[in-house]
Amino acid sequence: MRMLRFFISRTFWVQLGLALVLGVLGFIAMNVMLRGYTRHSERIAVPSVVGVHMNEAVMALEAAGLEPVIMDSLYSAKGQPGAVVEQDPAAEVEVKGTRNVYLTVFRSTPPSERLEVEEGMDAGVARILLDVKGFPFSERYEPSPELAGLVMRVENRKGEARGPEDRLAKGEPLVLVIGQISAESVDLPELVGMTRTAGLRKLKQSGLSLGFTRWLFEALDLQDSTQAIIASQLPAYTPGRQVKEGTVIDLTFGAPPAAPDPSVKMPEQP
Repeated sequence: MRMLRFFISRTFWVQLGLALVLGVLGFIAMNVMLRGYTRHSERIAVPSVVGVHMNEAVMALEAAGLEPVIMDSLYSAKGQPGAVVEQDPAAEVEVKGTRNVYLTVFRSTPPSERLEVEEGMDAGVARILLDVKGFPFSERYEPSPELAGLVMRVENRKGEARGPEDRLAKGEPLVLVIGQISAESVDLPELVGMTRTAGLRKLKQSGLSLGFTRWLFEALDLQDSTQAIIASQLPAYTPGRQVKEGTVIDLTFGAPPAAPDPSVKMPEQP
């Protein structure tokens, strides 16, 4: 009975009305807040940032109310490092506010690649490999009856030989040295007694190639290697002997002469 009197009392209806008003106001406030947060009704045209440096692209997208996300990077020798090369969504596409815009940019440093080009490889295959790996190259031909049409070596811009396992920066210019048959004959130089450095220089000047090498001692440092003495050569030298240009010469290296001991005084000449 008391409960019934409460339901029909003015106090109940006042409290019920107040609760309904507060509920409606809360519902309206929540919708306003959600609408402001999610921006369901707001559409933003994505600005074009392709070709722009990524720092400027990030600022432009954030100023438009969008979220820039740098997803990936790629390398191009012709591309400007740090510049945006691709964006998703594309420019002028209308999206909701706070939408992620994914960017791909040019790398500032080139990736490295294994060379994988070795002596004796077919020159055509070597050309394809260098192209695929992104190494610009020029070609030079040297006489070599054994490697005619094949790779003799790969050099960098300084003339230093590079091996198949070497990792080089993409875009590094190289020289592909290819062998060819030559009908020219050249004088066979006498190399025995020369240092390794002088002997290799003489071989190159004579138009000949270095073949198999044998060491009669263990070289402990660079000086031992460069100052090693040529102990024998094959083909052997005889006065007036000629060989085909590009012929391979095998060399045997002996230990360099020992340096004089400064503590030992030489006898004075009378």
